[in-house]
Amino acid sequence: MVTWDPYLASIRNTYAQWWRDYTVTDVEDRKRKQQQTPMLFNFDPMVETIKLQQPETDQNREETEGLPVLEGLRKYAVDHVLLVGRPGSGKSTALVQLLADEGIQGRIPVLVELRYYQTSVLDLVRNFLKRHGVLLDSTEIERLLFEGQFWLLIDGVNELPSEAARLDLTQFRQNHQKTTPMIFTTRDLGVGGDLGIQKKLQMQPLSAAQMSEFVRKYLPQQGEQMLKQLGDRLREFGQTPLLLMMLCDLFKSVGKIPSNLGLVFRLFTQSYSKQIKQDVKVSDNKSRKFWPELLQQLGFVMTKGDNPDKPEEISVAILKTKAEEILTNYLLKKAVVNPNVCAKTWLDDLLNHHLIQQSGDLIEFRHQLLQEYYTAEYLLKQLPRISAQELQQNYLNYFKWTEPLVLMLQLIITWDTA
Repeated sequence: MVTWDPYLASIRNTYAQWWRDYTVTDVEDRKRKQQQTPMLFNFDPMVETIKLQQPETDQNREETEGLPVLEGLRKYAVDHVLLVGRPGSGKSTALVQLLADEGIQGRIPVLVELRYYQTSVLDLVRNFLKRHGVLLDSTEIERLLFEGQFWLLIDGVNELPSEAARLDLTQFRQNHQKTTPMIFTTRDLGVGGDLGIQKKLQMQPLSAAQMSEFVRKYLPQQGEQMLKQLGDRLREFGQTPLLLMMLCDLFKSVGKIPSNLGLVFRLFTQSYSKQIKQDVKVSDNKSRKFWPELLQQLGFVMTKGDNPDKPEEISVAILKTKAEEILTNYLLKKAVVNPNVCAKTWLDDLLNHHLIQQSGDLIEFRHQLLQEYYTAEYLLKQLPRISAQELQQNYLNYFKWTEPLVLMLQLIITWDTA
């Protein structure tokens, strides 16, 4: 008989303030910002139901319903619900907030982060339980699922690494559909599909009033100036919480807003690197010089995926040993002395101080948007050597390259007009 109180306490301690403290920055920066960052979810973000894509008859007509995101997720979790939203719109944050509150009465919440998928969905459940002090084998977990003890918060359908992983998730959902409430999140229905889930909720962009309120709270001294400079671009740049936070950080550092999102990411990452104090201890004096190139290399190789027979697949988390191998091969081409040693130590520097992070034996960018940006910078350098045929065959035909290519084009425009 499992005593769940310590587990629930561990979850509350871990996630209760996560959504307030969450930024794309490192631990020390989060601590510094803890008292000055407004809670994004004070804005009570909204969702709308996604209409059925069928001819409207009396039997299948579905009215659009608008409601607060947490209310909508609780309302439909028992029958399974898919939360769809743009990157940075707050999907993962909504799941974390559900973890930290009362959830569904009588059920034990479990967060399943699909970007860490390696063997099975069941293993992800077991690993989360283990991290919070509950050690169960697969048979025991299956029994609790069968008995309806859990409710699962399954994050990142679009981040599954392979078709085999998607099939495993689909089968898992079907096996436990009648007993276990589940909430799923995805970035786009075109990546990973909808798993056959009937009820879908679409994250709505922040309203102009919400965006303005956030800017004024985040930058009490500079907020009005930033809003004036943004003007009509506020709607384009700030409609997701993550991008709005990045804009505020960037404006605080440089006092201006670039002309497009590609340049926003470039200036944000450059500003972030400059803010890492020169007296911060790193492995050697060459490490900092190579950071942008190493991040670009990681971003591109992860987006490309490691299965040439399935070019549509993407990796958003990879083994640290794999990352070391990627960087070693890159530094070898750059004729760096002791490339394997430098790859390991410089990767540790990045993990300690920059925009990637480690979870167990896996590493990832702090947000997939950052992976896409660094991939865009890599592609920009390679563009003169990419033929039109190669561009079409290897990139334009696959959805995963869409955002990096959009950012790359914006960076080209920046270069041409600079």
